[in-house]
Amino acid sequence: MLRVSLLLAFASAAYAAHAAPIPAEQFFKRPAITGAVMSPDGKWVAVRKLSPAGRSMLTIVDPETRTGKPIASFTNADVDLFYWVSDKRLFFTVTNVDREGDAGKPGLYAVDVDGKNSIRLSETLVRRPSFAENDLPSQTYLREITLHGFPRFKNEDLLVIESSPEGMELKRLDTHNGRLYDMRAPHGAFGWLFDANGDARVISAQRDNQILIYLRDKDEWRLLNSFDKNAPDGYEPLLYVDNALYVRSRNGSNETGIYRYDVGEKLTNPKLLISAPGFDVSGYFDVSDTKMRGFRFYTDAEITVWFDAQIKAIQQEVDQLLPGMVNIVSRGARSETPYVIIDTHSDVQGHGYLLYNTVTKKQILLGEATPDIDPAQMSHMTMVRYKARDGMQIPMFVTAPGLPNKKNLPTVVLVAANPRHRNGLWQWNPEVQFLASRGYTVLQPDVRGSTGYGLQHSAAGDGQWGRAMQNDLADAVKWAAAEGYTDPARVCIAGSNLGGEAALIGLIQDPTVYKCGISWSGVARLLPQDTARLKQPVLLAYGKDDVEVPYAQGRKLYEAISAVNPGAEWLSYETTSEDRRTQKNRIDLWQRIDAFLAKNIGPQQAGR
Repeated sequence: MLRVSLLLAFASAAYAAHAAPIPAEQFFKRPAITGAVMSPDGKWVAVRKLSPAGRSMLTIVDPETRTGKPIASFTNADVDLFYWVSDKRLFFTVTNVDREGDAGKPGLYAVDVDGKNSIRLSETLVRRPSFAENDLPSQTYLREITLHGFPRFKNEDLLVIESSPEGMELKRLDTHNGRLYDMRAPHGAFGWLFDANGDARVISAQRDNQILIYLRDKDEWRLLNSFDKNAPDGYEPLLYVDNALYVRSRNGSNETGIYRYDVGEKLTNPKLLISAPGFDVSGYFDVSDTKMRGFRFYTDAEITVWFDAQIKAIQQEVDQLLPGMVNIVSRGARSETPYVIIDTHSDVQGHGYLLYNTVTKKQILLGEATPDIDPAQMSHMTMVRYKARDGMQIPMFVTAPGLPNKKNLPTVVLVAANPRHRNGLWQWNPEVQFLASRGYTVLQPDVRGSTGYGLQHSAAGDGQWGRAMQNDLADAVKWAAAEGYTDPARVCIAGSNLGGEAALIGLIQDPTVYKCGISWSGVARLLPQDTARLKQPVLLAYGKDDVEVPYAQGRKLYEAISAVNPGAEWLSYETTSEDRRTQKNRIDLWQRIDAFLAKNIGPQQAGR
């Protein structure tokens, strides 16, 4: 993997070459590969990659012969989630993104490793209904279930959820004939943990505002604990193994951590296993067939804490081989082969998948998500914490173009689509890198209310939408200008969904901070008196099939703004602004954003 191995050698010369701006297509086209998972015995690798027709397909690679072949490929649908249910059989889902995943399209499939014995197990809803639809269709349907712990049955069955107007039920699905089998569970169950034999052992249920935790002893469910769903000492079960329950909990502290309970009559005296000061620990256990091997979670980037000494040593070896990268090591649940899969990526490079022989030290490149992007031409991300006007520390990622003069650059404040979710991670982001390639500093503040940074940070956003949360965005600009990243006279604010609404609110509340704004598929609920105050240039983009916001609302908002603001611009798409199938609309959107920014706060293109 020469390109990855030499990443750091090239990084220092990132902008030495005077090259033309990289076309938008290179940033926003569909990834060439999006996942690789080893079979439990380690003898096969399932790879999800792009087919010649531009669809995500499932292929199988033999590590010994280094050959691969497709086993699931569709002309009108994409392979989405995929799991091994045995050494020789896989389960996968499909989405039909030509129609944005309409209800009733084929959903759940199973197939053998040689491509034989393929079966469609059910039709399913593969997306939630749009705003224009009523509740879910009054029919029973199946959907896949993602589980913590030990999710596989050893007889090639699969655990699924059967949903109906009456509620949800956990079922065991025979992947050979599609038959469903009941699994008894307490009423109101919504979370399940399984032991190494594939038997349900711990269940979480909700009744009114109470969370109930049950343990199955033989054939009876015993109540272990109960607590209010908002209790500071509540928890989420993650793994049950060796008569111990591992949970995610705050346990009365600010940040969540991973705790161990020894299972007795009651769950008492939790022992802290993993914590990360300044971050909530949220992730999943890596397990073999019989034990836990490690735990994966995010701080500023993805990391793994290994309990298995052998894999921990492999991780250290891989990190030395690929320095400066996030390297996610995985292997088959009971593999005795020398092979591991390495998912290697960074802030300037998309995911690359390697098959690594731990004995011969040879690497096999399975594929790169962004093979046409040169990491040396990308810009590095830095995580900072700046002080808001009331003294609160706000986390933020700053991406500054690697220009000879990094001072006082035009800047884009990129607002999270959902203010309750994290706005950035130390990983490849096509939107951020596209903007940086055009010479813009990019700010991604995680304003108060964002999750992932502790209870105090998330709770501080309660009731502060359009208030202190908006101040945090403006304070990010003030900080970046003081640090020399930003020209305060050339700042644009941009976002989609709720982030798009925040962009418009920013233009109204802080007209001296932002020279322009961009909202694509943004929430459109400004009052007439507010739109009358929006004087700066603004770009609005909506698709007629957008799920989150009705197209008519977006159009009405544009008409209200453009009536008093000659700088308002409108983009309309027949499908969605993101256009997941071909990315055509998304590419066009960002080309228009590029032109809009250049006209209003730029350009200062990298490498020129």
